Amino acid sequence: MLDLKLNSGHDLDITNYDLSIVSEIDRVVQKLKIRLLFFYQEWYLDTAIGIPYYDEILIKNPDIGNVEAIIINEILDTPDVLELLSFDSFFDKEKRVYSVEFKVNTTFGESETTTQELAI
Repeated sequence: MLDLKLNSGHDLDITNYDLSIVSEIDRVVQKLKIRLLFFYQEWYLDTAIGIPYYDEILIKNPDIGNVEAIIINEILDTPDVLELLSFDSFFDKEKRVYSVEFKVNTTFGESETTTQELAI
């Protein structure tokens, strides 16, 4: 399965006036990053998908254990993810940045360690 590649700014990656493609493990990792940044009810065509940032995470004094559970469930519910091999999270209370670092086993093999920052 193929997908359009996104650059670090989450825009389409265009190289030499052509769209770039990702496949296999790189596609799964890109899909994970997209899912972790997707707000619940953000997409009007399917308001049942996404992470409940406004209700559970972007609140005063969020329960970090609950935040971890939400993130882990989203990772494990991603197509082609078979298991979560490692998971670490870091919360910088002053900057209000929650970072997750994880490694997954996919139908295409093991991913490299992926880090994603989430502002909370």
